[in-house]
Amino acid sequence: MQKQALKAAGLVAMFPVLVGTIFFLRDVVYFPPIDFSLAVKLLSVFVGALAAGLAGFAFSAVAGAILLHWVQPTTAVPLLLACSITTQFLSITQLWRTMEWRQCIPFLIGGIIGIPVGTALLEDLDAHTFASVFGIFLVCYGAYMLLKTTVVIRRSSRLVDVAIGFAGGITGGSIAFPGAIPTIWCNIRGLAKNEQRGIVQPFILLMQIATLIYFSKLGIIASGLTATYLFCVPAVLGGTWVGLYLFDCIDDAMFRRIVLIFLVVSGVFLIF
Repeated sequence: MQKQALKAAGLVAMFPVLVGTIFFLRDVVYFPPIDFSLAVKLLSVFVGALAAGLAGFAFSAVAGAILLHWVQPTTAVPLLLACSITTQFLSITQLWRTMEWRQCIPFLIGGIIGIPVGTALLEDLDAHTFASVFGIFLVCYGAYMLLKTTVVIRRSSRLVDVAIGFAGGITGGSIAFPGAIPTIWCNIRGLAKNEQRGIVQPFILLMQIATLIYFSKLGIIASGLTATYLFCVPAVLGGTWVGLYLFDCIDDAMFRRIVLIFLVVSGVFLIF
């Protein structure tokens, strides 16, 4: 267990160094001022990381529900992506043997195609509309996961998986939350917990990396993103480890329900 923790910490630590090096070579990166805005960002990513540590998903949903009240979407979404990638690296190291890379390929094909569509929505919608749409999505997603029926669709196809991945690409490019729709689809199919996470976990990680690269190519990433991200890394790691610790101490089903209820409440708050 201790070796796994050290391995995970090492891999996670490598990512901010890599990202920081890339962006420092591209632009002159300034450190953000220590103000209320930075405090909101730190709080947002800590709470989101804690939720991700508890349930294995929903970082962008939880952190975004707070962050989007204070930061423009085009600034918030890249930060959410970068911080969420950090939590995903940590999860991948712990679940490496259960990863279903081959089954994930059709989802990734559709997801890559969907990223530009989601990015176009991000750039075209104003902040209030974006927050409202995001809130409706959170309410629908959280309510579905809380009240889902026992209906199971056993049969599927590669084409359907591509379509589900495409929808995940749209939500990933617009709200930095690519894993929601594939997760719902895996639940409907009645997949076992390990198989479901083995598909969704690498999908989320690779989609968020691809989206962040696409944002960089379009030039919609602010020059201060790297410094802000590096400031947020301790909060991300701290929140993730706290969430994992609490997950080990308290019943899994209870924590999952608490996180979903929080998603619904956050969504309602964003709508109004």
